[in-house]
Formats: sequence, C-alpha cells, structure tokens
Amino acid sequence: MKLSITASDFTFLARVTDVAARLSLFLTGEVGSTFGTWKGRLSAAQQRALFGKVIGKGLLYVDGNQLTVTHVWTVCFGSDFDQKVIEWGHL
Repeated sequence: MKLSITASDFTFLARVTDVAARLSLFLTGEVGSTFGTWKGRLSAAQQRALFGKVIGKGLLYVDGNQLTVTHVWTVCFGSDFDQKVIEWGHL
C-alpha cells in the first residue's frame, strides 16, 4: 500500500531537525520501510523541506539501505547523464 505525501507532510518534515530522521520518515511513508529505495522528482520546496537544501533538477534516488541520495541529471542536450551520490551525513 503506497501512502501519498502531501504538502502538509513536507511542512511536518521540515520541523524535524535531523536530516536522517526526515529521510527515514519520508522512506517509511513512501515505500513502507526505512531500508527501502525511492526514486522520483521533487520540487525545490520539497527538497528544502526534506534535505535542508536544494540538490537540483533531475531524478532523485533515496536509498535507505546504503544511506545515500543519488541525483541524476541530463547533460549535452539530453544525450548523456551525470550523477552525484551524497551520503545522508553530508546533506
């Protein structure tokens, strides 16, 4: 069963001071487990609420098993992809 995260949920997540706690709550709500993996896109406001900063446009992978956030974006007019892996402790 997939839960829907609304704007008010992101407001609640913004009040949680620890980034790892926010990401754990997000993963639990989206995939049902802290150790799951979520992929998708988030607006700048949602990224600020979840990560405490804006990572950028593109696809985001939040991995609770490896405790990483991977940001994937297109370069060279869409003909190539680039990625950046950020550990939860460095957000």
